[in-house]
Amino acid sequence: MISAILFFIFLLVILHYFLLHHRKFGKMINLIPGPEPLPILGNIPAFHNISPSELWKFLTQLSKQYYPIYRMWTFSEAYVHICHPDDIETILGNIKFTKKGFGYKYLEPWFNTGLLTSSGHKWYVRRKILTSAFHFNVLRQFVDIFIEDAERLIKTLESEEGIFVENLLQLTSEHTLNVICETAMGTH
Repeated sequence: MISAILFFIFLLVILHYFLLHHRKFGKMINLIPGPEPLPILGNIPAFHNISPSELWKFLTQLSKQYYPIYRMWTFSEAYVHICHPDDIETILGNIKFTKKGFGYKYLEPWFNTGLLTSSGHKWYVRRKILTSAFHFNVLRQFVDIFIEDAERLIKTLESEEGIFVENLLQLTSEHTLNVICETAMGTH
């Protein structure tokens, strides 16, 4: 009985794989250059036992090898990596390409549907509001504040005993909040 269930699951996985890769979506994705995926697993074995620094080197090497665009598969998910700024601008400038992947749904309890997790028209409107706030000419007036607080952060780090900082997240969060308060509200 168990072997029949396992065989049925195996058949479903194989069927899913062939339907995914041999229908319109899969054929279009497979036209994009990239490392050759294994059946069902995709490119996951290439990432097995890779440290973060090795992962960065590996992805950088793929970006150079397949520049300006490449694709990778993980099980039934296709990931398209875009390396050229003009291509990124084209995609981010079009509302229909802002739909987030399934991983973003885990961020919604914390961020609700803000800029990071929203898509479509809602994302576009919020991005337009924030873009003007981060224009270079707007940020230029706050450079002195950035420098002052960066110097305060350096002094705080230098005053820490030992070569390791116990809670770097708390320190950086505190100084980031100082910069936000001073630039947005004019108060320390």
